[in-house]
Amino acid sequence: MNKILLGISVVLLAQLSFAGHHEKSEKEMATVIGYEISDEGEKLDIIAGNTSNIDIWVNYVEAHNTRDLEAINSTNAADFEGRASNGVIVKGPEAHAAFLKEWFATSNPSWKYNYAIANDVPQSDGTVHHWVTSAYTVTDTIDGKEVVSEEFFDVRIENGKIKYILVASRAVIAEEE
Repeated sequence: MNKILLGISVVLLAQLSFAGHHEKSEKEMATVIGYEISDEGEKLDIIAGNTSNIDIWVNYVEAHNTRDLEAINSTNAADFEGRASNGVIVKGPEAHAAFLKEWFATSNPSWKYNYAIANDVPQSDGTVHHWVTSAYTVTDTIDGKEVVSEEFFDVRIENGKIKYILVASRAVIAEEE
């Protein structure tokens, strides 16, 4: 009986030791989900990012839905830049606020969340660019007609602020609605 208990104990200890053993580097390795080519031609890993950045972005877009220009402005970085799918480039929080005031006054845009992915790009200088890639269904009024589009956003977030937005868009045709 003692031999059986001793044998079971040894097997259990071996199992616990094996299951609990991991190299330190295993826990610290990030999941590579893609690659980016830097302006200098360097291939940089894109890794899974912190999902708290998604919350920053989702709240920012919701502030657009509620026309909360103060919340939008307070979330913009001082060097904010936005690039719309129609070629418009907006630089700075003040220019963004003026752009939005005019847009909200002449149209009725609304955004419906579809998905978002947080991702990070470690740079060769040791810094990390934090990105959120997302898609929204946008309904807008253009020339008195309701227009629906799928919009895709690449958003760089730095220190909890929106630094850069790149928008790509595709019109949704009547057959799809």
